[in-house]
Amino acid sequence: MGVCGSFELSAFGGADSITGAIEGVPLGQFDAAVVATHVRSVWRDAAMIRRDPGRNLFLIYQETGCSVIRQSDSEHLMQPGSFHLVDSAFPSEFRYFDAVTRKISVHLPREEALRRLGQTCVGGLAIDSADPLNAALEAVLLKLLTAAPDAAMKLSDTLVELLGAYLRCLETQTPSQVTEKAALLQKAKSLIVWRARDPSFGLAELCEDLGMSRRSVQRLFSASGETVSTVLQDARLEIAHRELTLAPARTITDIAFASGFNDLSHFHRCFRTRYGVAPGTMRKRASSAA
Repeated sequence: MGVCGSFELSAFGGADSITGAIEGVPLGQFDAAVVATHVRSVWRDAAMIRRDPGRNLFLIYQETGCSVIRQSDSEHLMQPGSFHLVDSAFPSEFRYFDAVTRKISVHLPREEALRRLGQTCVGGLAIDSADPLNAALEAVLLKLLTAAPDAAMKLSDTLVELLGAYLRCLETQTPSQVTEKAALLQKAKSLIVWRARDPSFGLAELCEDLGMSRRSVQRLFSASGETVSTVLQDARLEIAHRELTLAPARTITDIAFASGFNDLSHFHRCFRTRYGVAPGTMRKRASSAA
């Protein structure tokens, strides 16, 4: 899956091999891929994101077959003619029915896309197939596939403008600014949970992933009485707590570092403050209860 970044795949029926092909194609100012597969699922998790950071938004077009895309706790059924904007900085999963499917994936550089499209697309977004702009997106994309290079450059820009128009219309339908901020805060927290194991992940990396300034992100969290550092620390402690109770063979040191802490003494202090006991005591209690 080098054309589209780091992904894992599973076959139907536990088979050892999969059937499919991926072809990279230029679409004006953007790279794209035509993906034909017969697989059960394709996914990208937090570990893959740490190895291969999300540098693109993928505008996915379902040409044939059906699939389900899951990202940011929402699912979208993709049928022929459907679009979905996938954010590679967030974990995602594609589930397929037992048939060959064909998708077109347009790769939009994430930094430029956030600048042109705004924050609504952070964390991924389903495009409403019933919206008239969906039909316009489809017409431009299909034209792009056969256009001459000069025309393709103009058409690719038109594709982004149409996507931007769809997103701006979507923003005007938001019930209130409070609702929008709550959704953005939830996206930020989801990203923190998924990347908590990475000891280098912090406020700067979160700002980069969200395409927001440090000041804006801090205001977003402070409005709910929280900070990025406390939410991140809580996520790491919850990971450690879970590992202590479910992985008795792992050492406490290994669990601390695997949970995103890079200082063992700091981990012990934070754990005792949060749970009232030391990690070793928590493990003994869990063993006794089992």
